Amino acid sequence: MRSPTRNRPVTEVTRTAPAPARPPGPGLTWIHVTGGAQACRTSPDRENDHDVAPAAPELRPTGLRALHRAAQAHDADHALAHRALAADRPDPALAAALEDAALNGQGPLGARSVATRQLLVWAADLSTTRAQRERRLLLAALHEVYEGVPGNGTLWTRIETLPPSPLRCCALAGRALLQGRLRTAGIRLQAARDALAATTAPPAPGDGDGDQPHAHPRGEDPYFALAAIETLAAALACRTARGTAAVDAAGKALNAASRDTVQTRTARRLMLIGHSYTAGPREVLAALGEQDFAVTAPATVPVRPPEHLEPELLLLRGESRLLVGEFAAGTSDLECLVQRHTGHRGHPVRLRALERLALAHFLDGNWQGADDAVERIDAAGGGTAGQALRTMLLAARGSATTSPPSGTPVPAHRRAFEADDPERLVIAVSADAIGLLARRRYADVLRATTPLTDDSHDLHDAPQKFAPLWLPARAEAMVETAAAAAGARAGATAEVEAEASLDELRRCGGRSPHLMATFHRLAGRAAEYRQEPALAEREYRAGLWTVTTGIRVPRLEVAQIEHAYGRFLCSLGRSAEGRGRLQRAQDIFVSLGAFAFARRGEHDISAAAPVASRPPFVDLTEREAEVARLVSAGLTNRRVAEELLISAKAVEYHLGKIYPKLGVRTRGELTNRWPG
Repeated sequence: MRSPTRNRPVTEVTRTAPAPARPPGPGLTWIHVTGGAQACRTSPDRENDHDVAPAAPELRPTGLRALHRAAQAHDADHALAHRALAADRPDPALAAALEDAALNGQGPLGARSVATRQLLVWAADLSTTRAQRERRLLLAALHEVYEGVPGNGTLWTRIETLPPSPLRCCALAGRALLQGRLRTAGIRLQAARDALAATTAPPAPGDGDGDQPHAHPRGEDPYFALAAIETLAAALACRTARGTAAVDAAGKALNAASRDTVQTRTARRLMLIGHSYTAGPREVLAALGEQDFAVTAPATVPVRPPEHLEPELLLLRGESRLLVGEFAAGTSDLECLVQRHTGHRGHPVRLRALERLALAHFLDGNWQGADDAVERIDAAGGGTAGQALRTMLLAARGSATTSPPSGTPVPAHRRAFEADDPERLVIAVSADAIGLLARRRYADVLRATTPLTDDSHDLHDAPQKFAPLWLPARAEAMVETAAAAAGARAGATAEVEAEASLDELRRCGGRSPHLMATFHRLAGRAAEYRQEPALAEREYRAGLWTVTTGIRVPRLEVAQIEHAYGRFLCSLGRSAEGRGRLQRAQDIFVSLGAFAFARRGEHDISAAAPVASRPPFVDLTEREAEVARLVSAGLTNRRVAEELLISAKAVEYHLGKIYPKLGVRTRGELTNRWPG
């Protein structure tokens, strides 16, 4: 073969010229050999070769086949692919080897490997009978669905020309699922069940001996169809947040004995996702090998580093860590997943990861990180959930936002309902509830979270799964509503509802321990309005004890417990201790930038300060007076922060309050104004 590439190693040749008119084999794809280390990678069809920049010399089909035959000896890892691309006529033995490799999962093991769906397409093109070709094409389509990677349409064009069969109905149902057409997927799946029942009833799993058809490594249609139907049913159940249905369908798929390891791996993953709805995040992490809890999910997945974990499992681990309060670990998983999909900004898995990443950063006290995640959601067209998360951050900071007037429904909810995505709706409602709570709009919090507490919106198990995100806000709104109604005619009803909400929060705290701090704070508040001060103090102290046990309680919640307990102590006349706790809460609020909460803290600190302790010339709080005294003495903000054991950001915040009160604009003017 005379060519400018004659003296170069075969694994370093890159064919970038437009594809010649004749293919190298019956329906086979072209191959690009990109370097010795990367070996080869294939494009799904010949037409994709036109997208590569032309420059390299063109190889004729015969020369290209010769190149692949030569490459077999130099590239053992991809010898099977080279054999397929070197073939120029049907080869049943090679087709069987390709199918076996695909069904054994010897495909997407890394960026350099050939996807199992491509192996099956090659096997179909090398088949000698129509039945074999059709079955292998349908299995290729199903593998594309299992891998969750929509193809370029060439394969699906061929699928649509095939005669009706259970596998074809499954493949079309899977494609509808990939495209988000859930209703169509359900209809197609039912058609597959009907078609399978009309053809033949597969034997029960385990019947017969090794000579029966179902024991063959490549299986038979009824087994593949049954396994595919139940696997897709589990996937559809997961998309619609029906945990029990997902677990049941995945179990049936695993018992179908299809001998397809890709399908089996998918069914195990779907079973674990189903358990995330029914068993809770701690059990999911146990099944993933992350914690020493009792494993209730039978689909245990081997522990792998984040970079080697499947995207859906990495997302599941990240959100499970978020829900149990392991915010830093969850953030690490979710950020890894986002980086993995950097080139696909609108990828559904990436958007889901960013939504959970924003909440993880917010709860961990890294509000700048939450801002960055929301920015990336907006850049990718995140829509409802992104808008709700941004509103939440603005509300917690006390920034002016264009939120709906009190008493009106949140528009984001209606758009989320139309999206037919229960999880995204729950994320949006949770963010809305947190934002409304920051503004103390308790009635609107209850109104916003009502869709999560009834069965009229087809959210199934999604509210239960994400209860650690929205339930604390609803419970607090319930308690504050009962406190406002204490003594009124409606007070008894409100108190009963508040107690029920607290019981639910306590049960949720059994799965997510960090929520127990919130439970004790709200239980203390409930005891206050029932005029049970001894019980209230025990609950507040129990909440503070939770913080000291090593459980990662969100910093905002720590500040709220300190604030609630400090205000309670001041109401009992224990002002010195109460003011100290109020000031500690205020420092955390300021360091977070939670100025919506800090403004309330200022009011309570001023109200609790004895008149004799206030500077006679201005109404400064005790902490403001301390900051003003140290700054007027010549200390820098950093030195003041070290002296008072607060952050430099808190010092800046206090100076922003001191200057207007004293009518000064600079540190020098403050020094001249301050007495002594």
